[in-house]
Amino acid sequence: MHVFVNAFKSSSKLLVAMSLLLLSGCALNMKVPIKDPASSNAVHQVEAAKPVALFFKDEQAEADKSKLLGGTIPMQLVYENKPFDALPWIAQHTVKEMAARGLPVTLSNTSGAGPNVLIKRLHIENYRSNGFSPFVTFTSLRAEVETPQGNRGITAYIKRGKVPVWSFDEIIDPTYNAPLGLLTKELAAKLNQQLFNSRISDDQVRSLVQKVNQSGSAEEGIAYLDVYQLGFGNNPLAIPDLVKYCTHSNEYVRLAAISSLGILKASDQIDLLKKLFSTKAGLWQDRAMALKALGDIDTPETRAYLQEQLSALQSRTDKEAKWTKEIIALYL
Repeated sequence: MHVFVNAFKSSSKLLVAMSLLLLSGCALNMKVPIKDPASSNAVHQVEAAKPVALFFKDEQAEADKSKLLGGTIPMQLVYENKPFDALPWIAQHTVKEMAARGLPVTLSNTSGAGPNVLIKRLHIENYRSNGFSPFVTFTSLRAEVETPQGNRGITAYIKRGKVPVWSFDEIIDPTYNAPLGLLTKELAAKLNQQLFNSRISDDQVRSLVQKVNQSGSAEEGIAYLDVYQLGFGNNPLAIPDLVKYCTHSNEYVRLAAISSLGILKASDQIDLLKKLFSTKAGLWQDRAMALKALGDIDTPETRAYLQEQLSALQSRTDKEAKWTKEIIALYL
């Protein structure tokens, strides 16, 4: 009997290992080199403001601190040939992004010099259903910033996917480096809203819109970055064009537009975002960004809506329900 049980356990372990190899394309525990993101060049119109020194404090639960990465395929993030220490990297590049936008911000090494940014959870989840499907990551952050009006919640959530064609190395930049760079920019944009509420000029909005509108098929792969800049720019003049981009044929332009409506707190688009979320014929990622945007708008109506969706999902255990509940948890 013991021989049979041991043989069964060995076979089970072998099947798990083989399944992981098929999913990962032999990428188990591969090193993922993290690159420094380029800063934006969209300078804000900043009125006279007192300089701010931000201190980033790790307030994650102990169980979360050691679980930056999760998901289907175990991987190792490295930075300058050392294990990736995510929080100081995010702090450095968030402040760098704010300074590039003309905001009077520096990074403090001690608490008390200025507002604290309290990191509550930082996580990167990956998923792959089979060896021919996209490798997908969900990069998320939940934080709070101290303000004179009390602590204010700040979140970021980016979904990215890539099908490796020749080598699994092809997934590194699209699914790890690009989302981490966007995370620092979204965090910078939301910190600006709470601390300065500065914005890019109307002319910059028009220039970005023109650039997106004139992008051909060859440029569509990076056009989403300009769409994100419309959201990060904190100028509501961008809202009508973002609404148009919510049905764009390029998925990342579309996702950036939906997300940006939330970043701009476009409360006049709540009905549109609810419609995008409830349209079951579309892709989950569009619904996910619509729910994220509703969370960012943060009104009694949107909070009640997120609570309704959470209640409706409680008994479901499928992957989309799991991912949707994780988004809602960033806000409730």
